[in-house]
Amino acid sequence: MGNSQIFMIIMGIVIVVISIAVGLQFFSEENIKASRQASLSELNYFANKSKAWWNTPLEQGGGGKPLHLTDGGSRNIDKLGIYIGHSYQTNNNTFSTLNATYEIQNGGDYSVKFDCINNTYSNGLPINIVFIYNMKTDSIQINTVN
Repeated sequence: MGNSQIFMIIMGIVIVVISIAVGLQFFSEENIKASRQASLSELNYFANKSKAWWNTPLEQGGGGKPLHLTDGGSRNIDKLGIYIGHSYQTNNNTFSTLNATYEIQNGGDYSVKFDCINNTYSNGLPINIVFIYNMKTDSIQINTVN
């Protein structure tokens, strides 16, 4: 074979390797975006469930509009978690979906805080979203940690 033929084969291999690397990078970035979006969608759903629980009277199994999820030593966090479902664990205030694990915390006055740890990793760490929903004002604070 001539030098030009060897050069063309090597250039072809280099182009194929670069194309594969760019394709993998693009797929990885799209997977991370899709995982974040899936978690945000679930968090919005959990916020809606929280609002429904908060508005429901105590006598009907709801929250009765408490100021805090930790009022008076009652375990409103557990009551909310059980209301949301998804095999809620009372020992650590968590539940899981196919996308992520969520921890329910008190978020302040009339608020619930969800700490989301996604099953997808970005930069070597799991995607982490902190989502605070105020049930009285319907306002949301979102902090994407990773």
